[in-house]
Amino acid sequence: MPGRPPRPIGTFSTPSKPRRQPNGTWRTTVRYYGAWRITQIGRCGATPSEAANRLAEAMRDFRDISADAPVTRTTTLMELARQLLTAMRRDPDIGPGLVEDYRREIEVSHDRRAKPDTVKIENTIGRLQIWQATTGVLDRHLKEIVSHGHRRKAKQHKLVLRAMMQIAVRDDVLPINPISGVDKFRRTRPPARGKVVDMDALPAFRSQVSAWADGDEIPGTPGYVCGPARDRTMTWVVDVITGTGIRPQEVFALLIEEINLEAQTPFLDVTGTLVFEPGVGWIRKPTPKSENGWRRILLPEHTTEAIAEALRDLTVNRRPNPKGVLFPARNGSFRSPDNFGRIWRAARGDNFAWVTLRTFRRGVATAVDSATGDPERAARQLGNTVAVAKTHYIDRPETAPDNRDILEHWARGAPENP
Repeated sequence: MPGRPPRPIGTFSTPSKPRRQPNGTWRTTVRYYGAWRITQIGRCGATPSEAANRLAEAMRDFRDISADAPVTRTTTLMELARQLLTAMRRDPDIGPGLVEDYRREIEVSHDRRAKPDTVKIENTIGRLQIWQATTGVLDRHLKEIVSHGHRRKAKQHKLVLRAMMQIAVRDDVLPINPISGVDKFRRTRPPARGKVVDMDALPAFRSQVSAWADGDEIPGTPGYVCGPARDRTMTWVVDVITGTGIRPQEVFALLIEEINLEAQTPFLDVTGTLVFEPGVGWIRKPTPKSENGWRRILLPEHTTEAIAEALRDLTVNRRPNPKGVLFPARNGSFRSPDNFGRIWRAARGDNFAWVTLRTFRRGVATAVDSATGDPERAARQLGNTVAVAKTHYIDRPETAPDNRDILEHWARGAPENP
């Protein structure tokens, strides 16, 4: 006689009748006939009905996962995050800078100078298992970050979590990415400082930075008393950014051999940028950030003077500079934009607390566009597309077409073409 026909793949057997356990609870089980194995699922309850209901919920949420799957529903978010970082490092199309940006939002820094309570995925929701990371939980996590005034960090966490949870979707642990259901960030456009409102602040800011470099007291920063002399590189970096609009990482990747102050019109070439590589530090990537980034920039007089002073300083003080960059660190390595940021905050003081290394990059775009009415010209200065420049850097209202005659004829009832 033929045997019992096999159960169809992907189905459950009939749940067993709840049985009383030695500890007084009731237990019921069911079998799942998967593609790789038969899995028995059991649940307990204080009553037969409760045990049956819990088993029904388990059957509803059960997903068949291969025995050798790297991700399961009990995988923690930190384990999932490490898998994401590993996959990103192996992807040739993903640069080390992006990997480092993700890692910084995932792992708690062990640098003694870092704040131990800085919000990271590791010290907030990192211990949650995948099945616990529901849309509601992740939404509350992001809103908690926003409530403390860290809107940008919340957006970064959302990007990282989306990439993490997508791994669980690909491994059939989750049917959909829970980040897709979180509340959207409302687009806000606060008044932009350093673009239009504060375009007149540059001369005063340059004067203050120069005074700070001389050791003078400025609002928010006491005068120089002892220790290493203040770094005059600060004044030169300000003049290079305001005269070119290049990014901070591009400033510290400028090669001396690609600067020509002797030409009839002095210029520099932007051919690379700094990226952070874990275990190595800051290195120079021999290509700019984007395909529009490789460019030659003609230098205004104040930038030419600043570069000339920086070159004289390297020669007179015989600073080590094996990398051949314009602004090396004291030991001759690439200057860390993070470390330079600490000096920047001291030099800007209280009066210019709103100024960042990127503030005057936006100012350059706005100044060029306002003077010429040509956003493409401003975009080429920055090494961006016109769309990116208009969205993130240029702050000038669009000018409507000249429709005065049309509206005048309409108002007076006169024919449009008299």
